Amino acid sequence: MAPKRKVQEAFGPPNGQLSAFAAARLAKQNIAAPPKPQPANTPPLVATAIANETYNGHAQDLPTPDEESRVPQQLAFADTPKPGSSVVLSTIDRQTSKVDKSKDGVLNLTLRNGQQITCVGEYEVQAVQGLATIYGAVLRPQSGAQKVHAPSTHALPAIIAKRDDTVIRIASVKPSIRKLERLSPLFRNIWSADDGNWNTRTFRLLHTAADDELQRSVVPLEIDKPTQTVLTRLTVPAATQRSRIMAIGAKSSGKSTFNRIVCNALLSQPSVKKVLYLDLDPGQPEFGPPGQVSLVEVTASILGPAFTHVASLSSRSYRLIRSHTIAATSFKDDPGHYIACAQDLVKHTMSPAPLVINSSGWVSGLGANVLADLVPMIGLSDAVILEPVEEPFVEWLRSHPSRFNLHRLSRQAPRPSPRTPAEMRAMQTMAYFHSRSTEAGTDLRYTGKSISALRPWVVNYDGSDASMLAILSHGQSPQPEFLAEVLDGSLVAIMTVDDQYLDKALGTESYAEPDDQVAAPMPNTAGDHPSAQQLIRRAREGLPYIKADYHGLSHPLQPRHSSCIALALIRAIDVQNKQLHLVTPLPETQAAELAHKSIVLVRGSFDAPEWALLEDLYSREEEGGRGGVERPWVSRKELVGIEGAVWRLRHPPMAGGK
Repeated sequence: MAPKRKVQEAFGPPNGQLSAFAAARLAKQNIAAPPKPQPANTPPLVATAIANETYNGHAQDLPTPDEESRVPQQLAFADTPKPGSSVVLSTIDRQTSKVDKSKDGVLNLTLRNGQQITCVGEYEVQAVQGLATIYGAVLRPQSGAQKVHAPSTHALPAIIAKRDDTVIRIASVKPSIRKLERLSPLFRNIWSADDGNWNTRTFRLLHTAADDELQRSVVPLEIDKPTQTVLTRLTVPAATQRSRIMAIGAKSSGKSTFNRIVCNALLSQPSVKKVLYLDLDPGQPEFGPPGQVSLVEVTASILGPAFTHVASLSSRSYRLIRSHTIAATSFKDDPGHYIACAQDLVKHTMSPAPLVINSSGWVSGLGANVLADLVPMIGLSDAVILEPVEEPFVEWLRSHPSRFNLHRLSRQAPRPSPRTPAEMRAMQTMAYFHSRSTEAGTDLRYTGKSISALRPWVVNYDGSDASMLAILSHGQSPQPEFLAEVLDGSLVAIMTVDDQYLDKALGTESYAEPDDQVAAPMPNTAGDHPSAQQLIRRAREGLPYIKADYHGLSHPLQPRHSSCIALALIRAIDVQNKQLHLVTPLPETQAAELAHKSIVLVRGSFDAPEWALLEDLYSREEEGGRGGVERPWVSRKELVGIEGAVWRLRHPPMAGGK
């Protein structure tokens, strides 16, 4: 392990022995939901009324066996191209088109109006002459070079000429996110294949799907005429009025892709300099790791899937304005807290810039009720329905007193994904932890070092120089004697709390015991509920934690008086020196500022970071080694989606909760 970073003013002195990673838990994959009809007159604020109801399983991802027979059309992929098919990706003629290849891996192509070209890999595209579009963004000579991430895991965007004699320049880029290939098979075989004659090229031009040397199921990103019509109706008024656009659709309905196209189309308007993106999908967020909701200022086109563009406080292209943690990939366990987080983020959207809302893909049952609470809160100008959505809910939207514009788009043909939803979340989290913001804030860079080789931040959790207030567990808390075991090797959210409203941020009134259960008067005299300091207890290792209430539950921080700064991986707990060793992508200057703030580490139901436990093994295999010593908490090997292989965590014994 590399020497630890020494930042005395932010955290503590790095010394002491490191403990090993604790066995991580496998995240439970959701199984999906039978549709639950909603009455057309569903009243607002219904999620608050049902927040305490027992969860009935309506947030799951795949149909149960008895439901599967009723939705076979949603699971069929008969129209999806297979490897080796002749699906046309580029319409230029191989013999007559003007294609100039330079020695440094640059393509210069002259296109007629309507011709298109499609590439797989990473590249920069520029319209040297004429006009073109890609992913809904308009390319002009004054636009400069745009960086595109086009992995085979997603539909490939086409560059389409809009004028005759349009000259397109496509250039290779320096390796960035491809560095993660050596650390995980999830990132392998998704970019362009190596070319022995043209080693500097990071992309490949594909005329048909059969041209893919790796024989993958590559498909084009198609924007049909109905979608183009809706885009025109959304983007043209944005120049003169305040637009608030929400796409509503189930999982795998193309909602994230549609939102990117909308953002790109808005930013292509000369009068629009920035777009606000309200990310309310904790399972598939656009600009951050799973488990959080955020508000992001977007000033550059979004030309790649979610794991290729991470928002940060210092980024010029995707600046993080504010975020909150749900500490889970679904709000099913605490919809009230989710709505409170969304309400706080909405208060920061007062800018006249257009607002695009990424809603959750849970549009039935409890998910529909929560969505019904969000609609009047946001003040929509346009709602776009991506089929299928239950008709009673559509009718409720149509009759809503806000009178926003309602647009409907038919369901797009599904395609098999080479990565499962859980694997896509792992890729996004892994990319987040390996991302580094440049000082200029213009672009992201990625480190190819494994988590064990990164220098951790050292946080004192006890004593006069303690750098954190406490540890908070969302939902059911573990027994104090198991707290260290649960934390070691887990993901936590770094939360800052407003010192002036510490009691309100912790929601101390929620911990007040009923009168018939109080054996003695509370020691505080300020009120009938405990103070913030009275809620903090110590585990046997000295770890400070916020105790559970008399029901055995811990309450989340109030979003009005707290915010999420970053996620961190607890790589080790140094019990002897009372220190936590944290790995986080937070820049050094921002980490140093935490010394003057009240910090709470929040744990919950994040996906287990199995990717972090396996990076060393895969990197050694990539270098020709044997993969290191055997590890008792993993078993080998299982398939990664439909490609490659991966190690999987075994289920460790779980600690009991209160």
